[in-house]
Amino acid sequence: MPPSENESYLLDYHRRLAGVTARWFSKTPVFRGDARFPSTYALLAAEVPREGRLRAVLDVACGDGYLLELLARREHGRPGLVGLDMSESELAQAEARLEGAATLVQGVAQALPFEDTSFDVVLSHLALMLMDDCEQVLSEIRRVLKPDGKLSCVVGGGFVPSGTLAVFRGLMQSTIAVQPRPPLSLGDTRFRSNEGLMALFGLAFQQVDVFDLEVQEVGPPERIWASLASTYDADQLQPEAREDVRRAFLAAVEPMKDSAGNLTCDWRMRQVTASAPRR
Repeated sequence: MPPSENESYLLDYHRRLAGVTARWFSKTPVFRGDARFPSTYALLAAEVPREGRLRAVLDVACGDGYLLELLARREHGRPGLVGLDMSESELAQAEARLEGAATLVQGVAQALPFEDTSFDVVLSHLALMLMDDCEQVLSEIRRVLKPDGKLSCVVGGGFVPSGTLAVFRGLMQSTIAVQPRPPLSLGDTRFRSNEGLMALFGLAFQQVDVFDLEVQEVGPPERIWASLASTYDADQLQPEAREDVRRAFLAAVEPMKDSAGNLTCDWRMRQVTASAPRR
């Protein structure tokens, strides 16, 4: 089946910007309640037990393999690792990064090319909320999980109502409103609320939990802008419109810089964990 319009855009995006997600979030700390993790990738890696029997782990939409690399670095309790992505460009970077430490497969999450009950843990980082036919994706993940296996994923969590992201969102809304074509709407709207996530994941899994995450990116204004410019809506703007947003953003956030000249960009994300039903 040929890729959909959304999938075609995502394939082109990751061809042009392979490794972009890890570039911005692999070193950015995240808070889940009172607990602090070095990154959202480290948060997911912590879901794979270090003790006991060897686990088989699948990373769905593994990108450039950063999460798999974290798991492969373990001195003890290193799991058997498999990564799946539809992007040839991302998988090429993952292959170079991992040097054979994981099995890498090109494919789509709607039709996972694995046998039933193949994995103890399935992870996914900032990807499931972008996919077509998410109910089929979750059904496939449940199929390849062993009884009582675990799914843990990080998904988007909406915009903060103040600060640098609020400035960016306001500028983007006014810019998109005058564009000849709105940006593609990626994914299922149920990913955009805790209630929607509970209902969606509850169709295929049991013991569903949703955790709010606070991700704090700090850096010079131009670096923060570069991160924001790589978001999907901004990427779809014409270059002239994106440059207008850049100039307006940098002017608007000038008073928000700290004494070191840096901005703080507070991203909101969510972590969903769920268990496969016993068969």
